[in-house]
Amino acid sequence: MDADEIRYWSDCYDEVYDGDLREIEDRLNDALPERGYITRDQLEDVVRWKLNGQKGRRDLNIEKVNAVPDEFVRRVSEAAFLVDDPTLRLKTLQSIPGIGGATATVILRFYDPENYAIGDRYIVHELFGEDRGMRVTDYPKILKELRDRNPGGFDLRTVEKAYYQRYRDEHGVGDW
Repeated sequence: MDADEIRYWSDCYDEVYDGDLREIEDRLNDALPERGYITRDQLEDVVRWKLNGQKGRRDLNIEKVNAVPDEFVRRVSEAAFLVDDPTLRLKTLQSIPGIGGATATVILRFYDPENYAIGDRYIVHELFGEDRGMRVTDYPKILKELRDRNPGGFDLRTVEKAYYQRYRDEHGVGDW
């Protein structure tokens, strides 16, 4: 995509973006970089955000998150944010019950939107043409691919939103 297409698809994403999800994103974008860790309540919001359209899966993962102490979530996330390796960060965050690879990328994206993006099966399909879930080893490649496909100095979230929204449009992926 060129810069105009990135803007167009990112704007399309923003136009249909659910207000409650936007509120979660805005709140966490402000809180996480400042603190350097995530709380269990904030992590529950991340799960709500990522799995919004999948009630059963969302509720099960929230239950798993709530089964561990807040201090555990804080320390694991703080440890993850200390290293500068996306793969190690994902693996560390995935040690929290209820957090898979795709949800871990959401945490990283909320923590540092300039350098991280959401990685999931949709972006794997859009960038690599493969219909499968994201592997931990895919994440650095996703970040590199998004950077390489960034034609106009956009942050990674803007580029990722554009590719995700185009995928949603072309494949009829449902609502929020």
